[in-house]
Formats: sequence, structure tokens, C-alpha cells
Amino acid sequence: MKPGISIIIPVYNAAQYLTRCLDSIIGQSYHNWECTLIDDGSADDSGRICDEFVKKDPRFRVIHNDNGGVSVARNIGIEESTGEWLFFCDADDEVLPDGLQTLIDVSSGSGCEMVFGGYVVCNEEGEMIASPREEVCKEFSKIETIEQLYRASYSNYEGYLWCKLFRTDLIKNHHLSFSEEIFFNEDRLFIMQCLAQVCHAVVYTSTPVYRYYHHPQSVYWSLQKQWNPRYVTDLRAYVKMYETVSEITSRGNVLLIAKEGIRSSIKTIRRMLKRNHVKDVQVESEVAQIEKMYLGIWDKIRLYFLRKSRKLKHPFMLACSLALYVWSTNSF
Repeated sequence: MKPGISIIIPVYNAAQYLTRCLDSIIGQSYHNWECTLIDDGSADDSGRICDEFVKKDPRFRVIHNDNGGVSVARNIGIEESTGEWLFFCDADDEVLPDGLQTLIDVSSGSGCEMVFGGYVVCNEEGEMIASPREEVCKEFSKIETIEQLYRASYSNYEGYLWCKLFRTDLIKNHHLSFSEEIFFNEDRLFIMQCLAQVCHAVVYTSTPVYRYYHHPQSVYWSLQKQWNPRYVTDLRAYVKMYETVSEITSRGNVLLIAKEGIRSSIKTIRRMLKRNHVKDVQVESEVAQIEKMYLGIWDKIRLYFLRKSRKLKHPFMLACSLALYVWSTNSF
């Protein structure tokens, strides 16, 4: 029997959390799944734990690989998957007991190629610190989904790879894969590239299907303490996303939102360099070149009014800002 869902879990030095994660897979109310574990050259007990779960449940299989990074591991998982849908999970998180069933139920009869689910954020003690802002179950058009990837309406952030289903045929028929040279924001870039190939609406439910654990020692938080030159790939990801969006639509307001991603990444990189007292000529040169190429003076004016239209509270000032924003996007 063909699996309904192929679960892909990259594993790298995750022994501390891995058993909890894999137990959550076994505990799913939806049973027609296969799970590929890619042990990405772990130096701890992760490989042994993977082998133990393969013996415990034949729906698991493990591939022991030299360390190549999370995108390489996920691409291997895609190649090995045989299910109708793909679901990505991180080795230090959990899938909620009805998570897979919820996503399958929402997709049923819709003909959709992607399903977005809700999630909760917990601290290391398991205490919930964030959850969906409101309950909703609806279909998004392709354009609406693009906007959600930049400015989520119902959750804190929609660019996470997990808590989503992807039609396997959508990915394999269009030869989609993770950019192995991108080390930050590669997940949202992949989602955007999948979305570019979607023919039908995307189904969304805010019902939580995933528990994401917020770890102070994560890669993102380590950036707050020490500059990582690879973070410039976050900006490259935003540029690739903008180029993908521009192939999907010519709507000025959507392209402006995509450019806001580029602007925000540039601002973050410069702030990190300054905070860490780093002078990286190569990175600064690349950032300046991208800024010149994608953010002209009119773009900066439009982005200024875009931000002001969100923040201003006074009705008159808000009306003025919105009027200028509408004018600027219509003249894009």
C-alpha cells in the first residue's frame, strides 16, 4: 500500500531531543505514513537512536550520510520518498497527535497541492509561549498565499517548512529541491518555489499540528552573539524569492511586499555587523550591490509609506499615508 504521507527528518547531533520527536511520529492518529531519517554525519548518539526506531517500527528507515547540511539531507529525503504527500519535521520538535490527520482531512476533496497548518511555540520546558492568533480554515489563492509568506495573518510566521503538506508530484514533476548554497531562509524560498508551480488554491487551517521548541542555543539565536558570514545567504534567498514572485505576478503591491523582504534582510545584516563590530568588506559590497539593483529611490519611498501605513494610529495621518501608498503602488 502506497504511503499517504512521507515524513522527512534531517538529523544532526539531535540525540537530546530525537526520541521525543520520533515517539510523536509513532503516536500519530494517522497511520499510513513512512518516515525517512537522514543522519547527517552526527557525532553523538543520533545515529544509534535512528537505528533503534527502524527496528521498532518498519515504517521508519534511516540513511546515514556524511555531513552535508540540512538542505542536502532534505533533498535526499525527497528522492527517497514514495508517499502521496511530503511532510518535513525537525528532529528537535514534535508533531501533535492529530497533526497529520488534521492536514489530510483539510486537504480531502479540495484538489489542493499544498496545505498549511497551525503550530504552537514552546520553551524548552514545554510551556506554550505562542499559538495561532485566531481560528480559521479557508482556501488561499496563489497571490494571497504569497502575501501570507511575508505577512502572516493568523500565525506568527508562515515561512516555516514544517506544519505543511506538499504534493509529492508537485515537487518531483517540477524537479524542485532545496538550494544547497542557501543556509538561512532556505525553507521559505523552497515554499515560494513550490507555490510558483501550484495550479489550485492552497488550503489553510490554523488548527495546531506541530509543536516547535524555542531553543536559546539555536542557529538563529547564536547570531545575536556572533556574526556568521553565511547569514548573507538570507539576503540571497529574499532576492530569489522576489525573482520568483515577479514571474508569478506583475501586481505592484505584491512585488512591493517582496521587495520589503529584501529591505528587511539588508537592514538585519547591517545591524548584526554593527552590533558584533565586524567589518566584512565582501558582505558589505554584496549588500550594497543588491540594494542598488533592487531598491531604487522610488522603491524606498513606497516602502517607507508601506511601513507607515501599518504603524500610524492617528486616523488622518493613517489616511494620508494609505493614500500615498496606494498612489505609489499604482505607479509601480
